[in-house]
Amino acid sequence: MSTIDTIDTIDTIDTIDTIDTIDTIDTIDTIDTIDIPPQGYPPEITGYADPWIANPGEEVAIKVSCTEPEYSHRTVRVVQGVEVEHSPLKRLEAITQIPAGTAKGRFQCARPGSYAVVEQGLGGLLHGSPASESARLQVSLFFQAHLPIAAGQGHAQAIVSTLNRGANRGFAVVINEAGVVEAWIGTGDAVQVVHTGFSPARQRWVDMTLTLDGMDCSLVLRPVAYILEKAAPVSVSRVRLAGPAVWASSTDPLLFAATYDQVPGPGVTSAGQRAAHFFNGRIDSPTISRVEGPTKSVTVLAKYDFSRNMAEDTILDVSGNNLHGVLVNAPTRAVTGHDWDGSEVDWTKATYGYGAIHFHEDDLDDARWDTDFTIKIPETARSGIYAVEVTSTNGKTSDMITFVVRPTPATTAAVGAKVAFVLSTFTYLAYANEKLSDTDRSSAIEVAPGFDVSSIRRDEDYDRLMRRKDLGLSNYDVHNDNSGVVFSSAKRPILNFRPGYIMWAFERPRELSADSMMIGLLERQGIPYDVVTDHDLHFHGAATLAPYNTILTGCHPEYPTLQSYNAYEDFARQGGSILYLGGNGFYWVSSVDPARPWRLEVRRGDQGVRSYALPGGERVMSLTGQQGGLWRSRGRSSHGLFGVAFCGEGTGPGVPFKRNDESYDSKFDWMFKDIPSDQLIGENGLGGGASGDEIDSFDLLCGSPATATVIATSTGHSDEFGIAPECTAFPITGTLGTQTKEIRSDLVYYETDAGGAVFSVGSINWYCSLGWDDYANNVAKLTENVIREFMRRGRGGLNQDNISTTVSLAKL
Repeated sequence: MSTIDTIDTIDTIDTIDTIDTIDTIDTIDTIDTIDIPPQGYPPEITGYADPWIANPGEEVAIKVSCTEPEYSHRTVRVVQGVEVEHSPLKRLEAITQIPAGTAKGRFQCARPGSYAVVEQGLGGLLHGSPASESARLQVSLFFQAHLPIAAGQGHAQAIVSTLNRGANRGFAVVINEAGVVEAWIGTGDAVQVVHTGFSPARQRWVDMTLTLDGMDCSLVLRPVAYILEKAAPVSVSRVRLAGPAVWASSTDPLLFAATYDQVPGPGVTSAGQRAAHFFNGRIDSPTISRVEGPTKSVTVLAKYDFSRNMAEDTILDVSGNNLHGVLVNAPTRAVTGHDWDGSEVDWTKATYGYGAIHFHEDDLDDARWDTDFTIKIPETARSGIYAVEVTSTNGKTSDMITFVVRPTPATTAAVGAKVAFVLSTFTYLAYANEKLSDTDRSSAIEVAPGFDVSSIRRDEDYDRLMRRKDLGLSNYDVHNDNSGVVFSSAKRPILNFRPGYIMWAFERPRELSADSMMIGLLERQGIPYDVVTDHDLHFHGAATLAPYNTILTGCHPEYPTLQSYNAYEDFARQGGSILYLGGNGFYWVSSVDPARPWRLEVRRGDQGVRSYALPGGERVMSLTGQQGGLWRSRGRSSHGLFGVAFCGEGTGPGVPFKRNDESYDSKFDWMFKDIPSDQLIGENGLGGGASGDEIDSFDLLCGSPATATVIATSTGHSDEFGIAPECTAFPITGTLGTQTKEIRSDLVYYETDAGGAVFSVGSINWYCSLGWDDYANNVAKLTENVIREFMRRGRGGLNQDNISTTVSLAKL
């Protein structure tokens, strides 16, 4: 490996082109979220509730951003939130126990960007400047830049920093606006820049060592060879500073992947400062040492092993000095490091290779908005979807700040609920603030022929979604550095988590808004029910479902955790009955941490319909150590429990179901009560027919129950529908709707050995047809018939019926 030594070209502070003071870096001296809207910004109000899933009697903080001087607010229960042509009537129920009111508007921004911070810093171990002592400070680590020139924005990216600009002390190693590494060194009188001329290659590791020795500074950058690729030359930069480097004081935090532009003054903590200059890339194995005396004895001050405490927001100092730190805004852990060689792809088993953390300038875990007001959920509030309706006093803008209220034993008893409707809160998080229409990202949606992202539906909801880039990304997006987003958070406004949201790509209700139409049907037909969430099933398992004999899924229960998936299966094993009323359900593995229930983790591999794939060796969850990817890849395809699994999708209009011959057996008369026998099922809907969007099919070879009956099947999907990649094998042909019979929805029914039953419809579009013309349709009627029959039977009811029949026959 060759070496570039810059000692002869950068050797004196008199060379103005090589060392200068920092005077162009933007100073950000607070993390205050209150801001001034940009010039020309449109009227806007939005916000979020914390927590977003609450209990009766609990206080909920409402955090609002409003461009207008004043707004009004009231709390409502959402009975049905969609309001488009042919939809059910929108119905909101005012919660009068929660006072309405007005508040002053103020514009709030989130502050994305992840980093690590050691608040106590190195000052207590350094004792001032090395000029007064025969000691050197040495900082070594590995870094891998994923966006050397950040998103074309030309901002500096800090790799490591103790820099206190206000006091001109400390140091930082950064990649500057041009993508060149340099060091910023405080000398007490100024902050000087040490230029290296070294531009790191994208996604290539560099071994970095910074040494400060009185007035001498050296920065050595050794590119790490990648397989057989010829490595760049080693860069060695040695300079004489204007004065001795002033290391740090006890108040100067140590940061990785960012800097504080100003360190707080008296009475202000560093937690009150705003970080800046976020690094896009990976940092591995930082070690900070003191080298003393003629023998150059080394005292390790801090040594960080990022492979430890993987599930936590902490970094551990293993030197014995306990300079532990915290992670801000959830950077990605369980990623491969500088020494990963592919011999082990599971970080829980590896003894090396996973010592890195991947930081991003657009990571966001907690928007940390100021609270505008607090509401207390009434003790008697029934479970369901709720919202704080906020409207500017001048009428220019409004929003529905949505949250969910869980049931309690008292509220369940009050309504007599035997049915539980499970809201797909993991799916809501996975899609939160998705940017799949952003053609500047590689994750921009590409589906079957006929879809043109340039002609998508653009309304105020969509414009706000694209405008508020500060509010973070979804598990469908890639970061600015093109790495996949693995975390999504509820501690921010989720702009597509709204009761009336119309999804831009499908031009129909989806997720929460579609689910609200199911609540509208239950209310309309007088079926007593409770609303629970994926989170409840995850944390409390089948015990959450103990009061009920029948459970209903949302339209898109795509992201179960192991615990929530097991809760469904345990419920069925205990004689309960399930209506799976959606499509593409139980597809991706997800994880949630009990310490941070607002955060969802998803790790996509190289199977399934996906907008990105994580690199090899990074498909094991950092939160749980479980294998990510598809449930199908873990032997838990939804074929087994629900009879159907994902097979295809498309943005074109849905098509209806046609009943199969088996459905006309008299044993299914209850299912089709009051439905003419010659009718197609779901000819109309807010997205075409009842089979559409993402769809599921029955497949014995993939594990569908042999005792199940395929009641009806969709036919006639257009070439705007494509087959799921996991449903194909070599050669890949016949992948579009008119080319294969594999692209279809199957409506499936089977009875379990525990005396319950499962009814599955295999289509996200089902609820869009259920709500058509205010529920005056055969999809709504069929759904009601199945719910009422399952309720009538009760838990294990089929086994009781069989016992009764056997006893009667014995008497004969």
